[in-house]
Amino acid sequence: MEVFYRYDIGNEDIPKTSKEILSNRKFSEAGKEFFQRLVDTTFTNLNNIDAVIETTLQHWTLARLAGIDRAIIRIAVCELMYLTDVPPKVVINEAVEIAKKFGAEESPRFINGVLDAIYKKTANSK
Repeated sequence: MEVFYRYDIGNEDIPKTSKEILSNRKFSEAGKEFFQRLVDTTFTNLNNIDAVIETTLQHWTLARLAGIDRAIIRIAVCELMYLTDVPPKVVINEAVEIAKKFGAEESPRFINGVLDAIYKKTANSK
């Protein structure tokens, strides 16, 4: 989430930010691999991820979302659409828990609703 928040808000370089986070935090080898795969896959598919989010938002635009919420949703949508080794309910629950910690008071409920709608939409299209 931090990588995409910093990219979105401060236009920070994704590879540089990823490297910094990996060197400053303790990750297992599997954790490092998953982190890098998630960042790379999200960035590679960001336009498609954003399009899916935009078509799901009701009465909102992606640009209107708080930066933290946007970053959380982008990462979770990437997991739902491209990294299917994590069960969708786990992805959504983790996103909601992150929103509780870093988002505004209404963020967890909003993010849950958006991700649930995206999950239902993508599950039906497979």
